[in-house]
Amino acid sequence: MIDSLFREMIDELPSFAPRVTEMIRTEMPRYAVVPEKEHIHDVTVQLHGLLGGLERGIMPSAEYLRASSRLGAARAVQGLPVETVLGAYHIGYRETWNALMQGAVRRGQESVAELAGQVTTFWTWIQELTDAVAVAYETVLRSELSAQEERYRRLIEAMAAADPADEATVTLARSLGYDPAGVFQAFRGRSADLPNGGLERFRRHVATGPGVVVATMHGDALSVLSQGVPDGFILRSLGRAMGQESGPESGPADAPLGVGLPRTGLSGAADSFQDADGALSLALRRDGGGAVRYSVAWLQSSLAEQSRRLSDVLGVGARTAHAHPHLAAAVIAYADHGFVPTAAARALNVHPNTVVYRLDRWTTLTGWDPRTRDGLMRSLLALDLYPAGRTP
Repeated sequence: MIDSLFREMIDELPSFAPRVTEMIRTEMPRYAVVPEKEHIHDVTVQLHGLLGGLERGIMPSAEYLRASSRLGAARAVQGLPVETVLGAYHIGYRETWNALMQGAVRRGQESVAELAGQVTTFWTWIQELTDAVAVAYETVLRSELSAQEERYRRLIEAMAAADPADEATVTLARSLGYDPAGVFQAFRGRSADLPNGGLERFRRHVATGPGVVVATMHGDALSVLSQGVPDGFILRSLGRAMGQESGPESGPADAPLGVGLPRTGLSGAADSFQDADGALSLALRRDGGGAVRYSVAWLQSSLAEQSRRLSDVLGVGARTAHAHPHLAAAVIAYADHGFVPTAAARALNVHPNTVVYRLDRWTTLTGWDPRTRDGLMRSLLALDLYPAGRTP
């Protein structure tokens, strides 16, 4: 008796499947990306297979499961979230079961009881089909993510190439959503500072903001390239991803980061990465880490990567500061307070004559008089490039 109910439902699919499809598209608005005729066809095929299987009392065939897998893969390519795809299946099967039950009620209690006996088979179909769809979806998604990761890596590597603005790189940048002629800003950090899952958390957070951001890890480096995004937003997002508190513009409190200048075009993006590398080198040399902006510390950042070679020039100042930190503090206070000994003395809470004595003592030990342009420049560069604990 129940077999005729299944055949009746199969005959009604030309009108029933479009109604189910409309319900899916209403409850799951994201299905608007799927052409309606294609969607109706897919729903019809799926329900026909289900009803035919129930009529014959068989489980889904291997070919049917492969077809369902292909459909799941197609939905992944169309950009539908997996929860939306599985939700659509449950809507379709819910409405089908309700229609079957209504038909059984019209036929009488015996049909209702017979249909109720099919519930285990019905839900087994649903489980096997949705499992096949989910597995295929995840396979495609992993493949897509792998391909996207490869595009990220290639773009970042292109920034170190001799001609980052060649045709292939321009095409690659466009495929990732960038305007190759627009303004780029680069950030460089250490991959070790991101905990497990940190990169994905960062990507999810910046995806809620404006502009385009590519972030990837290669070797021990964390690289970020943004366009149309305030650098403060990038730094705050990195702070969240690293599980660290950050100020509105400062970025993570502890992790060293280099922030390049905003520069125009893909060649400018490559230059911004060079900026960021220099700024990161400086950040790594400073106690407590934190973000260093090339726009603020451009001179020190430019020289940081040359610190080994410069040690023969600036090492005496670094060694003097290490041995006599109070002299270094006097030099810094003198520079920071208008080159006025009395102002520097107030900042250090000492007598002005003490500041004068310490500046003289610094001059004697280093050969650099911080009251002259050359002596002050050498002194401050030595203190910036070789902080305490990094004496050459």
